[in-house]
Amino acid sequence: MILRTRNQSLARLVPRLASSTVRTGRSLGVRAFSSVYEPDVEKWQKEGFLDERGLTVFETLHEMIDRSTQVYAPKELFGTYSEEAKDFEYMTFADYALKIDQCRAVLHDLGVGEFDKVAIISNNRWEWAALAAACYSLNANLVPMYEAQLPSDWTYIINDSEAKVLFCANQDIFAKVAREVKHNTPLLKSILSLDGQEGEGHTLSTAIGSVKADTDKNYVIPPTPDDLANLIYTSGTTGKPKGVELTHLNFTSNVKAAARSMVQNPHELFRPDDRSLAFLPWAHSYGQTCELWIGISHGGSMGICRGVPMILEDLSLVKPTALFAVPTLYKKIYDGVHNMMETASPLRKRLMKSALALGRRNKEAETGNGAPLSWFERMQFNALDKIILNKIRGRFGGNLRHGFVAGAACPAEVLSFMDDVGIPVCEGYGLTETSPIIAINTPEQRHVGSVGRAIGGVDVFIIGEDGKPVDKGEEGEICCVGPNVMKGYYKNEAATNEVISTGPDGKSRMFHTGDLGRLDEDGWVRVTGRLKEQYKLENGKYIVPTPIEEAIGMSRFISQVVLCGANRPSNAALIVPDYAAIRTELSIDDNSVPDNELANDSKVQELIDSEIESGCRYLKKFEVPRAWAFVEPFTAANGMLTPKMSIRRHKVIQAHSDVISHMYGDETVVADSADSRGAKESVA
Repeated sequence: MILRTRNQSLARLVPRLASSTVRTGRSLGVRAFSSVYEPDVEKWQKEGFLDERGLTVFETLHEMIDRSTQVYAPKELFGTYSEEAKDFEYMTFADYALKIDQCRAVLHDLGVGEFDKVAIISNNRWEWAALAAACYSLNANLVPMYEAQLPSDWTYIINDSEAKVLFCANQDIFAKVAREVKHNTPLLKSILSLDGQEGEGHTLSTAIGSVKADTDKNYVIPPTPDDLANLIYTSGTTGKPKGVELTHLNFTSNVKAAARSMVQNPHELFRPDDRSLAFLPWAHSYGQTCELWIGISHGGSMGICRGVPMILEDLSLVKPTALFAVPTLYKKIYDGVHNMMETASPLRKRLMKSALALGRRNKEAETGNGAPLSWFERMQFNALDKIILNKIRGRFGGNLRHGFVAGAACPAEVLSFMDDVGIPVCEGYGLTETSPIIAINTPEQRHVGSVGRAIGGVDVFIIGEDGKPVDKGEEGEICCVGPNVMKGYYKNEAATNEVISTGPDGKSRMFHTGDLGRLDEDGWVRVTGRLKEQYKLENGKYIVPTPIEEAIGMSRFISQVVLCGANRPSNAALIVPDYAAIRTELSIDDNSVPDNELANDSKVQELIDSEIESGCRYLKKFEVPRAWAFVEPFTAANGMLTPKMSIRRHKVIQAHSDVISHMYGDETVVADSADSRGAKESVA
């Protein structure tokens, strides 16, 4: 193994043949540039940078980035949208290496040293990735935060982490920090904005300009696998955020194990010629591990999404071949197609249904789970695939070969739909505290309805109320043992001890996820609910709300739903409707009835009643909500969503306490609103 010593500079090691080259995705196409460059595998294997399978050899994130930027130096890496070109322009791995050198020099100039904390408030951008790598090369620790968080959250995290330096995405956030955060964070010494030109005060560009001559000086302090890499604060659905200590080993074990989960070919997860659309926040371990670090380690590239409102346009420009997403994206396409189908002409509707049905038959035949298509069916399928399914795939850019989904349960109907379309989507499972992957389905080995099998090196146990593993197939708390388990919660030993215990072998550190689940004889993991979210009805029956919400949320007329009913006679639902879909379905003119009065319309009430009844048809009678109310959307801005878009259940229920009281017939005065007027009759 060849290790870079402290007096060697990454700037000198990385070839500069492409360091100033910028290419647009439009002029080259999704695979054009990637197919031009093939690394000299034999050379890099002799150097110890690649193993016998062509995978990068590394023990820390610093080592992984260092070696990948050398092996894949001329290849495209990060794409950023250019207003001038109206397309994405890409920097290379060599460009990235140079930016890391420059950012490291800036951090050193700001006094950042070993084990210091560097905070950043930013969405995804190349500067985020460069600053992260620069931190690791100094054995400093990154503390990522979200632009959508409140200033009070930033203040708490900066103080709790004892961050020394803060980088802000833009001048607006910089000004907000200066106005609302700086005077309450005494340990914070320097604040810089990522936006702005060289010469403007307090910008990264200006700081880089002032240290350009120093980029060949070396300040590298190589971390060890057990050193802290990131301090990621859980956005938390309850209470104050906790700082999750993730080491280099936590991340690298996950990166390696995920690739090795691809049984036939470890490159299948993310090929060197693959490109993703990066819209999952790198501030969260899912986006960071599964896309950023896995992508870099495999020599792939990624276009950086401009944000949720632009995602469909960005998909069409970037044309990703691999996609890491949350269920919302796939569900959005699913709903869009089904809305289109319901409003299409009878002929087109029949063709769309036939295309999806034949797509399913074709997939079953390919996987050995069904009979081959007849020659006539094959002819039909080829024609319908071209005129129907190809257009649906086009919504993802047209080149997507597989997708991955995690962050929340993805409805089986959506996963099956993606299969029918011809894009296998693999569901995985994990938490920030597990770096994040615990289990994953792969394109080669999938089991819809499960979250996959445990990745290499990780053991999953289902623990019962007595603290012992239950029999296969029985429900209990999902726990895991492995190198992916966090070091602990920063400066919070009590919270750490609540979730980490001794494993069944009497010596391993076992993490308790707080999720309910089952493990079958073949190792497939199923998540059935959240331990802390279950509650009892007035009659003593237990309710696990998540599966019920997922069943109701499958309706194309319902965007979000939260179930309530603790200590009540029955369940009720707070529903965020898709007003546009409802209006289209019921032919209600946009101007005839305002949104906040739609719940009073008897046709709307009948539609929602029918959708709830249909979605809950396989549930137990006592699980089905007996009342519902329309409410305003749950967003990060109103505090009802975490930055990673998880619903803060307690916040939603607290904010709508009057509406809930009204649904149950409590003697509560409710303000005149869509919430109160839209509720069905009392369930008390």
